[in-house]
Amino acid sequence: MLKIEQLDVKERSGRYLLKDISMEIPAGQIIGLTGHSGSGKTTLLRSIFGMLHTSCHIDAGKILLDDVDLSHLSRKSHRELCGKKLGFIPQNPMTAFDSRLKIGFQIRETFTNRLQMSSNEAMALAREKLAAVNLKDTERVLGAYPSELSGGMLQRVAAAILLGMSPDYILADEPTAALDEENRDLLLQIMQKQMEGKGILFVSHDVAALKTLCQNVYVLGNGKMIEHGTMKMLLENPQTDWMKQFSMLSHKESRGEWKWEKL
Repeated sequence: MLKIEQLDVKERSGRYLLKDISMEIPAGQIIGLTGHSGSGKTTLLRSIFGMLHTSCHIDAGKILLDDVDLSHLSRKSHRELCGKKLGFIPQNPMTAFDSRLKIGFQIRETFTNRLQMSSNEAMALAREKLAAVNLKDTERVLGAYPSELSGGMLQRVAAAILLGMSPDYILADEPTAALDEENRDLLLQIMQKQMEGKGILFVSHDVAALKTLCQNVYVLGNGKMIEHGTMKMLLENPQTDWMKQFSMLSHKESRGEWKWEKL
């Protein structure tokens, strides 16, 4: 289980970016996290990955990954966990790749270094996982530079790498935000079916995706956890302005006035 206990993150000025944050991401469940821009979602992700800016620090609390407290690990130790225990799906997939290197080289290097396999084994795994995310023209994808692929294709390449690495926990940072409807639906299917069994923290403003994927949803506001429950419960009895917006969109959907929308 990935468990956060009473986490405080503080700036040098003394201002709290996160205050008393507690949440759980069990293995085999997709847990949602939402909230307005600036509510603290990115700070929380950075805290888990050990990538906080030098201007802030964890002031109190724990981040437990299968009983290992990440808040006390060095950046080097955090990096060693990335890909093996912790995976990441970015909002902008272009940031996940080096623009100077072909996709095939980047995938091969990731698999050979992290999984200790030969180049041939790595390329065979790359082809298998690219096909699994519906990138069937694998040779063209492997030979392309990131700039030669669409955002939706790059997002699927990132998902293919995660499928190959098979980390226990995945942090998804608004992964549908930059995608059109077709690619968005495909990515959600991959997360729901091919990543089954993983503990996933799904950070999103996408109402329909949160309803479809997540067993429980946490709502952040101004660095504090302000609501928590099943999406059904939160939509039927919203306690904050943020969830009231979600509830309105959900009612539109049920009346057939809305199909796919993000706040």
